Amino acid sequence: MEKRILVTGGSGLLGTALKKVLPEVTKTVKDTVVFYPTSKHLNLLNKTDVDFCFRNYNPTHVIHLAAKVGGVNGNTKYVADFFTENAEININVLEASKNCGAKLLSVMSTCVYPDAEYVKYPLTEEQLHLGPPHESNFGYAYAKRMLDVQSRAYRQQHGCNFITAIPNNLYGINDHFDLENGHVIPALIRKIWEAKLSNSPEVEVWGSENTRREFSYADDIANILVNLLH
Repeated sequence: MEKRILVTGGSGLLGTALKKVLPEVTKTVKDTVVFYPTSKHLNLLNKTDVDFCFRNYNPTHVIHLAAKVGGVNGNTKYVADFFTENAEININVLEASKNCGAKLLSVMSTCVYPDAEYVKYPLTEEQLHLGPPHESNFGYAYAKRMLDVQSRAYRQQHGCNFITAIPNNLYGINDHFDLENGHVIPALIRKIWEAKLSNSPEVEVWGSENTRREFSYADDIANILVNLLH
């Protein structure tokens, strides 16, 4: 069967990596949606626009990457915005995917897992709802965690083929290098580069020597997502 794949958030870090795997995907006008083989702008916060786009394009498969994202500082400062906007985006995309009968693969975030005191490492899917996420980004984390709840609810009530994936922290080409809102690896790269340019002997690094993180290259995760789409 010919696939009509719609990718939300196609100009972000993971969306850019997907374009290498799905060469038919075209460039987006803005960082909200990309679908192949054509490209249009779509406001995912507007339910009417989302419904119209899905009806018009009638995708067979949807890869849902779009989200309001940021680093620790942005997530803490704008915690309500991160929750509200991401929840609205997810509700609109899931309902539209259900209405057109598409298989939906939604990508979550490693921050959806409970804070360290509630889990055991390595993390497993069974631990997802055992406690609250870390307080630094709980608004974003809860909104993304609800993708799992929403997907299970749509599968149970409507028989939808909705699945989710939780990659760990990503890095790669087209990352976001903003010092206030960027993720850890691009922020560190920029700090070190700017320190080199200014001949500064020191770089401020957040956290402590006990901090442990896991990272994956975005292109590797993109290949995994394509396999999950079948």
